[in-house]
Amino acid sequence: MTFSIRKHFPAFCLLMALFLIQFPNLSHAQSMDEGIEYYQQGDFEQALQIFNNIGTPQGRLFAGKSYYSLGQYLTAKTYLNQIDQEAEKEIYLEAEYTTALVDFQLGLYGDALNRLYDLKNQSVKTRLVTKGRQLYNEILSFITLDQRKRAFQQAQSAEIKYNLIKASIGSVPLEDARTLYTQLVQSKIDTASSSMRELSKIIADSVTYATERRYGNQASAPKGIVYDLGAALPSHSDSGSEFEVARGLHFGYVLAAEEFNQQHTNKKAFIRHQNTAANMDSAGHAMTNLAWNYHADAILGPLFSEPALKMADLAEQYQIPLIAPLANSDSLNLDNPYVYQANPTFTSHGRKMAEYAVQTLQMDTLAILAEKNSLGEASAFAFRDRAERLGAKVTHFFVEDLQSKGYDLTDYTKFFTTDSTKIDSLGNYHYLDGIYAPFTGQAASTLAELLLVDMEAKGSNIPVMGSQEWGNFEIPEIQLKNQPIYFSESYYIDQKSEQVEQFKEMFKQRFDTEPNRFAMIGYDVASYVLETLDRVENPAYLKNALKTQPMYEGIISNINFEGSHINQEVKIFEISKNGIRPVLKQD
Repeated sequence: MTFSIRKHFPAFCLLMALFLIQFPNLSHAQSMDEGIEYYQQGDFEQALQIFNNIGTPQGRLFAGKSYYSLGQYLTAKTYLNQIDQEAEKEIYLEAEYTTALVDFQLGLYGDALNRLYDLKNQSVKTRLVTKGRQLYNEILSFITLDQRKRAFQQAQSAEIKYNLIKASIGSVPLEDARTLYTQLVQSKIDTASSSMRELSKIIADSVTYATERRYGNQASAPKGIVYDLGAALPSHSDSGSEFEVARGLHFGYVLAAEEFNQQHTNKKAFIRHQNTAANMDSAGHAMTNLAWNYHADAILGPLFSEPALKMADLAEQYQIPLIAPLANSDSLNLDNPYVYQANPTFTSHGRKMAEYAVQTLQMDTLAILAEKNSLGEASAFAFRDRAERLGAKVTHFFVEDLQSKGYDLTDYTKFFTTDSTKIDSLGNYHYLDGIYAPFTGQAASTLAELLLVDMEAKGSNIPVMGSQEWGNFEIPEIQLKNQPIYFSESYYIDQKSEQVEQFKEMFKQRFDTEPNRFAMIGYDVASYVLETLDRVENPAYLKNALKTQPMYEGIISNINFEGSHINQEVKIFEISKNGIRPVLKQD
């Protein structure tokens, strides 16, 4: 005789229901164990599917811890705040400690110190209490002067206020230390205490204070600090021309963060993706969500110029550095201290080519030819300005509407000759050392070919310098025989580089696909930002630190802002009959 579960299913369900009613704790325990196993494996989303259905203090604790691990700090705090002192003491204290971690990530340092102060003063010195004391002291030495001021205003106890001021002694100038001490006195603290008398002695005179001086000794970040980088990109699932670009950049960001995490045991970095699509509204929403929900330390992106302008405005409002990986417009970051462009602008290209022409090639007399209202126009003006500042002469400056002339260049190329007879007949007494022709757009290759044809007809072999488009089309070998040609480019992949080879292998192993150039750009930009964060520790310093970060030599690009908000590392290449090769700047 066989037992049919289908036949007896109603009775079976009733039996199970009676069992769960009689032993509810067993069911919760099994669920908790399963959820904790997911949590320990790092599968926080799967863990939340279990914890969100357990209404016990322990369930809320682990739900909060899971949301914290996902970077959803506000949601984490909501769950953790539901645990009160009626819960088991260990659960309550761990909830307080985790909430302090959330407050720290949100920049609410005063709130974090208030919670940790109560935790560290617990009579039973458990491991959690010891961790709380350690984090309390690390925050005191980590925060900036402005963050210290806000924490001082939020501090609920006189001892926290005292600790905040004491921790700054020696790291700020004497006059600032005296101002902070005055604020401490005004907070109605007991000035007769031994600790306050000692503090008063330290700031009494410059000689005594000098013994406490710690200028330049930057405090380390608290162990376990998380750096959240926003990735403002179109969704990978979107179809269209931007798919490969967005996916490549995102994978590059993720790989840089994972490599950072492997190299650091006490710091972690996570990429928080937000879909920007290609319109202003989605870009604004993405920026707001990254600022409010993830408290992003920096944002990488977006791709398009219109969303970039919207996000640039919000970056300044939220005071979050925005690093555009591809944008090269000269108007994106005007007067905006929070916007950085990793891709050199056309102005940067013109300036760097002028430096190479005058300082390395020793050119003294130059001509410029560019299309009016093109992107190359900015390069032309920057080249002229920089060349003249370096002492060279620009004898011919043609920025003209070449399209309206049917791209007939003879009115300009007649001056680009080495024939002394023609030079005298033109009334031009200058022999040119070089011609700068930063052609851009769809007509760039046509203009470049016409320029070379005209010069070949005149027997002129004056060196030509141009924009990156010069490297994108085939130049007949006969024209390269005696015609030096140089162009500037933001990106270059050295296929013989061991670093490039290692990156390709690591990328293929991680994502099961070959990296495109955008993956390399994304990796370089994210790595540069993370190296800067690693140097300054506190994200509050990032905005200014990006300008002074030492040059980063990457997979496809070098990044060095040289005190500005635009990457100044432009690569120069020479085209010859032997192919294209990068040329090194000479000191």
